[in-house]
Amino acid sequence: MICLAVMLYATLSADPMAGAELPLIPHLDKLIHAVMFGGLAGAIAFDWQRAHRDRNVKGRVMAVICLICLALGVADEIAQTFLTKVRSGEALDFVADTAGIAVAFFAAPPAVRKVIGLGK
Repeated sequence: MICLAVMLYATLSADPMAGAELPLIPHLDKLIHAVMFGGLAGAIAFDWQRAHRDRNVKGRVMAVICLICLALGVADEIAQTFLTKVRSGEALDFVADTAGIAVAFFAAPPAVRKVIGLGK
């Protein structure tokens, strides 16, 4: 829930960095989107695995987690468009969200099992 709250603040706030400017790195905002949504998928996978130590987070479970994160990505872009005056939804932001979630689909299950200490 903390991850989601931070993401919502970062994407819906008028000035989430309190006036600080991003470094001049092209498309850094897209990288931030990918990391946020991939991180959210990884955090959900971690919580699921911790609650279900007898089953490995992979396949169908990870697909459902990723679909939930994709739906949140769509909702976030819609919210930026209709609920804020200074932000706007962008298709490329959603593409970046999708890329981060895709990386998490493959990277999160083995990483989560290793962190929790479940081996395979």
